[in-house]
Amino acid sequence: MTYCLGIKINKGLLFMSDTRTNAGVDNISTFKKIFTFNYREKVYITILASGFWLIL
Repeated sequence: MTYCLGIKINKGLLFMSDTRTNAGVDNISTFKKIFTFNYREKVYITILASGFWLIL
């Protein structure tokens, strides 16, 4: 199960997610699930993924 969370706080937004890719006991692997893009230090886009993404 994947967990993604976004919270609005006084200073901005807070994003969190887990990095585990399986729930088994053996062979635990991780994968980045938060992607942040910015444009000229003014516009930020954050994507929280709930599965694997292939970025080309």
